[in-house]
Amino acid sequence: MNQELLLKDTVNETDGKGGLSLEIDNDRLKHFFYMLHGEPTTRTRALKGAVLVTKSDIDGLIKKIKEQLKLVHVVDATISISLGFEKDFIETSYDEFSKKDWQDSERTKEVIIRVHFMYEDLNRESTIKNSLFIRIAKGLKAGNIFQMLASSDMDSLDNIEDLMCPVFCRTDNINDKLSKDLLGVVEEWHSGQKQPNLMSGTYKFIKKHKINVARSVHFSLPAAITFILCYFAFLVPNLISSENHLSTYVSIIITSKLLLTFFLGVGGAKGKEVFGKLSKISHEDVIFDVTKGDDKEYSEVVNKNTELFSSARKTFLWINVQAISASIVAACIFEFFKTL
Repeated sequence: MNQELLLKDTVNETDGKGGLSLEIDNDRLKHFFYMLHGEPTTRTRALKGAVLVTKSDIDGLIKKIKEQLKLVHVVDATISISLGFEKDFIETSYDEFSKKDWQDSERTKEVIIRVHFMYEDLNRESTIKNSLFIRIAKGLKAGNIFQMLASSDMDSLDNIEDLMCPVFCRTDNINDKLSKDLLGVVEEWHSGQKQPNLMSGTYKFIKKHKINVARSVHFSLPAAITFILCYFAFLVPNLISSENHLSTYVSIIITSKLLLTFFLGVGGAKGKEVFGKLSKISHEDVIFDVTKGDDKEYSEVVNKNTELFSSARKTFLWINVQAISASIVAACIFEFFKTL
């Protein structure tokens, strides 16, 4: 059943401030998609995958864009660069950006490139203002939702995460051929960028299967309890006198209910903890090396990933060691009583 578009009043329990949250289903997103694509002159492309971006990389991208524009006899373009930091946002011309040393201590969170130029479209028999917009950013922000809605890739709309990409580019009022060429330049630049190795193959495999890992943690202790109780139930005829068999089985059923309820709660909390840590491991992100404050970002991201994986692994191993040990010890105890 389709959801209605609902605005909900929410209150943050920590500071008491109110806010609005939005519930919207995928069909309504597609409706917005068609509304936003009523104008065929806008093209977009979202590029995913971890990427390392330096000041020289941005210079190289601008150079390639200028070369592409020269092929259609565009020699005069206005290019601006915007740098987003944690608490500040700086917008400057490309010439100023290229000349500046950028010794700022703040860390770069996003880079926005805007290219405006005049191009004579012979098909339209007019000169129109054209623009190219490129956003390179780390993390998800509200603007990513609009990127998703504006994406022209209908096949990817069902997978929202694929559209929440580090690199997003858009052309406006540009004919099809030049638009595709400019987007192709950005895509080629992106594919040629150094891919930072933020996590090893083991990390990638475990992160990809984090749901199954968390599920195994969730059910490890309940599985051990079930094994112990079943083992005991099979040994009841050997350990308990026949007149007490019924009462013993009833006691086992009641005890299993209590123990499973408790350990399912414990396992669920531990599973949620492991899932949360594995989800925080960064694998498709942007590593900036533009300002002085960005110098240690790569090593810090790698160290953070290592710490998160190590913590999740400890929890996973500890829970499973407890479950296996409890099962073995209980089995040994039951077998000992069986020999008496």
